[in-house]
Amino acid sequence: MPIATQLHKHLQLLRAIPRRSKVLLLCLSLLLCALLSMLCLQQATDEHQRQLDAEAGKLQEDLHERLQLALITLDYASELLRQPGSDKLTQLGSLAGQTSARLPFIDYLGWQARIPAEQRSAFEAVQSRQRGQHFVIRDHWPSSDGSWGADNSWQTAATHSSYVPLLMQEPSPSLDQHAMQGLDLLHDPVLGPSLQQAITTATVQVSPPLRIGQHWHLFLLQAIYDSKLPPSNPVLRDEQWRGVMLMNLRLDAMLASSISAHPALQFWLQKPDGSRSEWPSGSARADSSLPTHLASTLLPLPADGYQLQIAQAMQWRQWLGLPLLAIFTGTALLCYLLWLMLALLQRQRHFRQQTLEQLHREREQATVTLHAISDAVLAFDTHYRIHYLNPSAAMLLGLGHRAALGQDVRELVRMSHEFARPGQPDPFTRAMQIRDTAYLPDSSYLTRCSGEKLLVEGSVSPVFDRQAALIGAVLTLRDTAPRRQRMLANLEASERRLRQHEQELARVGRINTMGEMASGIAHEINQPLCAILSYCQASLSLLEEDEADVQLVRRAMQNAATQAQRAGQVIQRLREFVSKRTLHQNPLDPNQSVSNALALLEYELQQQDIHLEMCFADNPPNIHADNIQLEQVILNLLRNAIDAMEPVRPWGRLTVSTRYDSERVHILISDNGPGIAADLQDKIFDPFFSTKPNGMGLGLAICQTAIENMGGQIMAGNRPGGGAEFVIDLPALTTTAAAAVAGEEV
Repeated sequence: MPIATQLHKHLQLLRAIPRRSKVLLLCLSLLLCALLSMLCLQQATDEHQRQLDAEAGKLQEDLHERLQLALITLDYASELLRQPGSDKLTQLGSLAGQTSARLPFIDYLGWQARIPAEQRSAFEAVQSRQRGQHFVIRDHWPSSDGSWGADNSWQTAATHSSYVPLLMQEPSPSLDQHAMQGLDLLHDPVLGPSLQQAITTATVQVSPPLRIGQHWHLFLLQAIYDSKLPPSNPVLRDEQWRGVMLMNLRLDAMLASSISAHPALQFWLQKPDGSRSEWPSGSARADSSLPTHLASTLLPLPADGYQLQIAQAMQWRQWLGLPLLAIFTGTALLCYLLWLMLALLQRQRHFRQQTLEQLHREREQATVTLHAISDAVLAFDTHYRIHYLNPSAAMLLGLGHRAALGQDVRELVRMSHEFARPGQPDPFTRAMQIRDTAYLPDSSYLTRCSGEKLLVEGSVSPVFDRQAALIGAVLTLRDTAPRRQRMLANLEASERRLRQHEQELARVGRINTMGEMASGIAHEINQPLCAILSYCQASLSLLEEDEADVQLVRRAMQNAATQAQRAGQVIQRLREFVSKRTLHQNPLDPNQSVSNALALLEYELQQQDIHLEMCFADNPPNIHADNIQLEQVILNLLRNAIDAMEPVRPWGRLTVSTRYDSERVHILISDNGPGIAADLQDKIFDPFFSTKPNGMGLGLAICQTAIENMGGQIMAGNRPGGGAEFVIDLPALTTTAAAAVAGEEV
């Protein structure tokens, strides 16, 4: 290296100098020269910085004074607008003209009214007639540097609940300012957030600096409400505001007098993200032929995060003494560079060692993680050659680690699908093409080397280097067979529970059916009993005769035995129809009970072409009831609703929902049938009362008894839109009523 060579030559010259006398003098002279140079430079720099800070303080005072004048004017204009009278806008325009003449940095002042969405069309039509040209409320998207661009950056405002179009600009501004007519201030990306803040806080807000034409501007916004004083509640402020008072300040005009008094200053507008924008005027340039040192300071602006950076180059007079020190500082600078180089080399070695250790730890952690996970991971390059696979991948493919390295991943990992799919590239190629993660299609399976097929899922993710160049991809695979087995086991368990519920619910249905068939059963048993009585009486009469006809008596007794056997068969059928069972009440989830009942009617609802709507409450409290009886009650009400919707087929609509409050749980079942007649609503729960031609009138009576045994009640009525609605009202398990029912034996 040239620098190393020059330093080596200089060290060789130093070795020739007498060590004991010359070295100490050289070191002292170098140290003294360096100290003097640093002191002179530091003193000049500090003095220059102090002068710049003093000038920045004056600029800050001027800016604050002009901003206070603008705020006072805005407050006076707002008070003027709140006063009663019909010529407020005329007075406001006169005030704006006087203010602009007295304070040149105020471009214009105006009242901008809030336009609701429903009045937008009428408002635009009125404005178009008044202006003699088409007028619409518009949106504008400024350029990245904060300035307003060409006309193609304007577009018609999107649909919103309300708008604040820019209309009143008094006195008449420049063409650039006038072009903003119709701008929706409320949804503008620059002015909109400040306006929203002004509405919410009921205070004057300052917008971020906005470059319009060749000048930077600040906008002062003050919301005006229906009441004289702003509402204390922020929600009411958002509802009751009726417009905004807008004042446009030209930022460079606010500092014009101060800038003209300091022509050597340079200005930049610094944004919150640290970027800088050019200042349109007043920026002095340093003479590039002289060495310069820029002293700078930041001047906070009223808008949050925006600052005005002020800098001033040191003049040649301030550098006058430096050439006199050049001879002395040359040697000191050489020694300083040597020391700095050694320090940098030492620090570089230290950082390199730390980086290597950190890299080693990360590689060890990554290696241990990849070896420990159960997912298969393969890494390959852009030529699809495998250069890494973890033990899970080797086990899944059925190959050794060494046998897989260097092979083509498309040939080694043979992917297929259970169902035919349209032609598309394999996931390895697709991930390379789209430069994004490509997921394996559903029902994909892997063919191992042994011919065994495994259902898998996974993805292929591309890998890039530091320059965003594609260097390969990583394939992750997961065998889905264990998860499918668990899902299948859970499904079989659910099916067993469903069949058990069906059996228990069918048993309760048979009990209710037996109650509905009580009269038919009594008639069925009464016939053989009457026949037995008749045959026995006839036999006694025959035996009382002198010459009894034995054959006739035998025939009568045989007939009596036949009728007795018939009665026994009826009893036997009843015993087989109804199995004896003890009912118990337990904590139940109402949503689950309703779902169980609906599962049994799913096929029937499809056959009847009935639309089902379910609206279940989230996490309802448990109820204390017998699950079989409750499901039988729900099933009975659902069947009644299906029968009631026969006249409206195929437009039947069944609605099932659950609700709850702090003490009660409600199950609602409604339909869109003809509903319940007003004169029948008090009779539908009476035993043996039915509106069906062949009904026995016991179903609803049994349902009411079952629910009352659970501590609840059933209510029936008609929906406002038509159709009947039944409500099962049960106490929540946490209430006193539910606790009392829980202690009873059913």
